[in-house]
Amino acid sequence: MAEEKNEFKVTDRRIFGADGQLQEPSQSKEPELSFSDAAADLSRASSDFGKEKKLPEMNFQMLIISLSTSALVQLGIAPNPANGKTEQDLITAKQTIDILGILQEKTKGNLTSEESRLLDQCLYDLKLSYLSLVQK
Repeated sequence: MAEEKNEFKVTDRRIFGADGQLQEPSQSKEPELSFSDAAADLSRASSDFGKEKKLPEMNFQMLIISLSTSALVQLGIAPNPANGKTEQDLITAKQTIDILGILQEKTKGNLTSEESRLLDQCLYDLKLSYLSLVQK
């Protein structure tokens, strides 16, 4: 009796490379992975899972700081942590600043004085930075 192989082919058809940049169709490579290769990668990743550095506890202040940092990267004030480059995306920056504004409006009266001060200061600084970049 012939032995059946229970493997299948995985084709990577993503249009973005590992560096996050859009690939030309001629640049895109289609690596072939067997199921056993994929399972081995998954096993390695899951064994490394608990060994990563611990992230700070998520709370409202961390949410505000995270969104503010994203806006700073989008404004081109801070480098992108993924590639170390400083890039500007004013449309996305405005959207992130607007999200912070919505949070400010919807949480009014429900924040501690520290949370409220942090949100007010971040919004003020980001709006000022955005306006100075748009007016250039």
